[in-house]
Amino acid sequence: MKRTAIFSIIFALLTAFSLMSQHTLAQQPISLSLKQAQEIAAENAYNVRLAETDIETARQQVKELTATGLPQVNGSIGYNDNIGLPVQLVPGDFFGQPGQDIEVQFGTKYSANAGLSVNQLLFSGSYLVGLQAANAFLEKSREDKAKSVIDIRKTVAEVYFLVLATEEGISIIDSSLDITRKLAEETRITYDNGMVEETDFDQLNLMVSNLEVSKSNSLNMLKIARSYLNFHLGYPENTEVILTQDIASLIEELKPLALIEENFDLFSNIDYRIMKRQQELAALQLKQQKSLYLPSLSAFLNYQTQAQRANWDFFDSKGKWYSSSVWGVNMSIPIFSSGERRAKVNQSRAQVEKTIIAGEQLERGLKIQYKTTADELKDALLTYGTSNQNKELSEKIFRRTGIKYQEGISGSLDLLNTQRQYLDSQSQYINAALNVLNKSIALQSMN
Repeated sequence: MKRTAIFSIIFALLTAFSLMSQHTLAQQPISLSLKQAQEIAAENAYNVRLAETDIETARQQVKELTATGLPQVNGSIGYNDNIGLPVQLVPGDFFGQPGQDIEVQFGTKYSANAGLSVNQLLFSGSYLVGLQAANAFLEKSREDKAKSVIDIRKTVAEVYFLVLATEEGISIIDSSLDITRKLAEETRITYDNGMVEETDFDQLNLMVSNLEVSKSNSLNMLKIARSYLNFHLGYPENTEVILTQDIASLIEELKPLALIEENFDLFSNIDYRIMKRQQELAALQLKQQKSLYLPSLSAFLNYQTQAQRANWDFFDSKGKWYSSSVWGVNMSIPIFSSGERRAKVNQSRAQVEKTIIAGEQLERGLKIQYKTTADELKDALLTYGTSNQNKELSEKIFRRTGIKYQEGISGSLDLLNTQRQYLDSQSQYINAALNVLNKSIALQSMN
C-alpha cells in the first residue's frame, strides 16, 4: 500500500509538471516572418477551414450522384396476423345449395413474405450531365478555397504591415518625447533661474502633453492591430507574436519594381478562374435541361417468397414457402410537358448568356484594376523615396534646432515648428512605406 501511494504521488507530480510545462510553452512568444504568418493563416483561418468543408461536401455529392447510376438493391420482410379474416359471400350453387349465400373466409391467420429487388439505370442523359456538373462543382469548390487562401494571405500581410508601421510610429514618438522631456526639464531649471520666459516652459510642456496623447492613441491602435493579427492566425487573443521583419526589409523582399514589370496573366487570376467555372456550370445546367427531352432506360429484377400458416410455425423446415420472380426493362419517354421543359431550357440559356457577359465585364475590370494598381505602386515608390529623404532632413533640422534652443539661439516657437515638421515627415514616410507594401501585395495577389 505504501508503494502504491508513492507511485500515485509521483504520477500526480509528473502530471502537474507536464501541465505546467504545456501552459508555460503556450505562453511563450511566437516569432514570425511575413511568409510564416501567411502560411499559418492559410491553414488556420476560419474562411479557409470553411472552404475545406465545402470541398468535402462537394466530394461527397459526387459520390452520391455516382451511386444513383449503380445497382440499387433493397430487401423487404413482412408479417401479418389476421385477427379477423374477411368474410366473402359465395352463391350456394357452388355447394349444392341453390338460392342461398354461403359465408366463406379465405386465407390463413398468419402470413409472412420476404422480397429482394434490384434496379439498374441503363441510360439517362440527365444522370450523365449531372455527373459532369458535380465534378465541375467540386473543382469550383477547390477554386473557392484557393481564393480564400489568397485573400487571407493578403489580409494577414496588410495587418502585419500595419503592426510594423504602428510600432515604428510609436518608436518615433518615444524618441521625440525623450528629447522634448529633456528640453522641458532643462527649460524648467532655466526658468526657475529667471533666464527664460514662462511661455517657453509652457510651450515645451504642451509639446510633451501632445506627444503623450499621440503615443496613447498609437498604443491603442497597436493593440487592435495585434488582435486582428492573432484572429487571422487562429491564435488566442493573449498570444504574443513577435514580428521578425521590418518595413525596409519587406519592401526589399517584395521587389515592387519587379512586380510592376510583370505582365498580367489573366488565366492565373483566381477571380477569372472562378468565373470560368461558373460559365462551365451554367453550360452544363443548359445541357442537363436539354437532356430531359431524352428517354431514360432502366432494368429491374424482383424476387419474392411468401408463406401462409394456420399456426405460427414459419421456422418449421417442413412448411412451404411459395416464390415468385420477375425481371424487366422500363423506358420513360417524355412526350408533352405543356412548355415546361422549353421554359427551363430558355432560363438556362439566359443564365449562360448572363455568365458570358459577367465574364467579359470581369476581364475588362481586372485588366483596368491591374494597370491602375501598377500605376499606383509606381507613384507610391516615388513618394516613398521622397519621404525617406525628407524624413532624414527633418530629423537633422529638429536636432539642430534643439541644440540651438539649448544654446539660447532659437526660441520655443522654432523648436515647436521643427518638431511638427519632423513628426509630419516621419508620419509621411511611414504612410508612404505602408502604401508601397499594400500596393505590392495587391498587385502580387492578382497574378
